Order: sequence, then C-alpha cells, then structure tokens
Amino acid sequence: MAKTLCKWKKKEIEKNVHELASIVDKPNFACKDCARAAHNKNYLCKPIKLPLSH
Repeated sequence: MAKTLCKWKKKEIEKNVHELASIVDKPNFACKDCARAAHNKNYLCKPIKLPLSH
C-alpha cells in the first residue's frame, strides 16, 4: 500500500485488517505524531525507532 498507516481511514483499516495485522506485528518503529506502530519505518510518516525490550 502506498499510503502510510498514519493516513489510513477507518474504512481502509476495516477492509485491510489482515494486512494491518502483519504491518503492526513486532513493531520496531512508532510515528512521533500519531503513535501508530509498525515493523518497518516506511509504513509511518514520521517514524522513530523504538527501544529494544529486554
């Protein structure tokens, strides 16, 4: 999907719930504006690296 998660609308979330589940599984990044999380920074508009959990 070309759009970042930050711009997904409610209808897109409902329609693409399986894709969303794979994107947010084991997140490594979060958007510093809206706090959405993803495993790849390309899914977020303003990503910041999450600290590793021990």
